[in-house]
Amino acid sequence: MDFAKKASAFLLGNAIVFSSGCANLSDNEWVNKENIGTLVGATAGVLIGSQIGSGSGRTAAMIAGAMAGGYLGKSIGAKLDERDRAALAQQTQQALQFSRDGQSSQWTSSHSGASATITPVKTETVQRQVAVKRAPQVQPVANMTLINKPYRAMKSANVRNAPNLNADKVAGLPVNTTFTAIGRTDNDWIMVGRRGVTIGYVYAPLVEQVPPKPAATTQSVAHAATDLDSLDAVSASSKGIELAAIDLDAAPVEQQVAAQTTCRTLDYNVQTAGNSDKQTVKACQAADGAWELI
Repeated sequence: MDFAKKASAFLLGNAIVFSSGCANLSDNEWVNKENIGTLVGATAGVLIGSQIGSGSGRTAAMIAGAMAGGYLGKSIGAKLDERDRAALAQQTQQALQFSRDGQSSQWTSSHSGASATITPVKTETVQRQVAVKRAPQVQPVANMTLINKPYRAMKSANVRNAPNLNADKVAGLPVNTTFTAIGRTDNDWIMVGRRGVTIGYVYAPLVEQVPPKPAATTQSVAHAATDLDSLDAVSASSKGIELAAIDLDAAPVEQQVAAQTTCRTLDYNVQTAGNSDKQTVKACQAADGAWELI
């Protein structure tokens, strides 16, 4: 099992423990499969997504949060063991990230005989309140459109503490520096992310999205690694990336922002031990790139 899959299983376990506490489930949550055997279920929403990796190629899959709704947790999830839940969560992330509407993806357990078909049936853009983290010296925006994709500088670009040309410069990106674009402001500035925190804004015409690589069904779920995620101020400077004006160790400010985000509706068809379960769920992207089933 590679690092990303191990991380997924570990974080899925944490999510289950957390949700079990919220729902006052059995003290031995790993024994009660109906209560804990769930990809989605319980009360507060599930985050299924990917955290941007470091520039050295590290990848990490994120499956976290409380269980949303209980309808899958008491049916589909109840019939799957821990390994199957983790694997099905990976396949769900693949479907959310890469499958077109109407394009089904298949999952088969490596040991239990369980299988599933996951089909995105609708993709829409909606406005939701999302939690966005920013460095303290970075000015907030009232609204934005979520992106959460790797971008690169097409030419040398200044990063400013507000989305306008008169704002203070807080960083500089040489050509081909990669970073996570958290979102786009209404006046066409890109929110430059470092480890999930906005560290400034760069004018959109100076940067572009890094083309995604095709994803095989066995590929671990993660975005491409980015330079800004992996470098501290000193190592960044050696590569010509200016980060010295930003306090990278300062605690970020978190606020709710009105954001245009992508939501997808998924159809599940799961077969386990002669039984069949069908469910429809809706997932929306959060500010950190994770998918929240609502």
